[in-house]
Amino acid sequence: MSTQIAMGEKQHLAAIIDGHITTQLIASAVRFRVPDLLKDGPVSIQRLSQETGIAPRELARFLRALQGLGVVERAAPDGFRAGPLARHLQCDAGGLYGQALMAGGDYYDAWSHLDYSLRTGESAFEHHHGSSLWGRFAENAEAAAAFTRTMRTNTERALDEILGLYAFPARGLVADLGAGDGTLVAGLVSRFPELRAIIFEQPSVIEHTRRSLEQQKVGDRCEYIPGSLLDEVPRGADLYILKSVIHNWNEESALRILENCRTAMDGRGTLLLIERAMNEGNPKEAAIRDMVMLVLFGSTDRTVREYEELLERAGFTVAQTAISSSGLSLLEARPVT
Repeated sequence: MSTQIAMGEKQHLAAIIDGHITTQLIASAVRFRVPDLLKDGPVSIQRLSQETGIAPRELARFLRALQGLGVVERAAPDGFRAGPLARHLQCDAGGLYGQALMAGGDYYDAWSHLDYSLRTGESAFEHHHGSSLWGRFAENAEAAAAFTRTMRTNTERALDEILGLYAFPARGLVADLGAGDGTLVAGLVSRFPELRAIIFEQPSVIEHTRRSLEQQKVGDRCEYIPGSLLDEVPRGADLYILKSVIHNWNEESALRILENCRTAMDGRGTLLLIERAMNEGNPKEAAIRDMVMLVLFGSTDRTVREYEELLERAGFTVAQTAISSSGLSLLEARPVT
């Protein structure tokens, strides 16, 4: 192997190892509201210093680093303006705002305990924070808001795909279990005026969901029920939806949630499981997602077949499975009677 090739490999590996630096630079930019402060045009160093509370000298050094990442750009004579990536990190419109906060905060702390998960097979997040992610939300409203914001972005990206994969009912009552930001429900009831919805979420999150749906002018068509999927599920819906929920739970808890759904359905209705199943065609992506499930939840990423088997073990018959070109999977199931 040539010296030049070896040097290139070392530089590539060093950049990967230093990923923690990039994570914290972006997270700090969001925490200090830099993308929002630059939203309306160039701002001087002095004004940015006043707004952020960072001394001009350190602020200039910080902004120079953010410039290298494409978050900010220099603006004459002594200021900065938003770079091409800044809009994604803005509080009101930035799709990655919540992800940046979580990645640089609670998630970051959990990953420093990866060795614990590897040794035990349990959640490093719970080990470090002393509670699950859901328990953390009850203690930290900012974390709850950041998480629901991230879920909103993920659902917005997939909404057209979901609506194209499944023939949702035009009327009746749908229950979104673990509704997050309510983006999926908003999309459904906006498209189908005769459809009503039950919003079922953690007590620490449900007010965020309510505000989001009210902002989208569909809040009055929803009933809000706080609770835990591990305890019980609201009765009476025609269609129950679990989107990006089951992958967060280990086998025992996932089965318990599905069995609670079957009990609530009382032999009628339909369960729709929506997950981005393990992408066996992209081994690197699949491996990283699987490690995320381990560290954050003590869970595992699952294939479509593994989701089908889980549903069957919980007392459901899988009526149909639809998989999009991007790997999004929708599994329609009905309780065995």
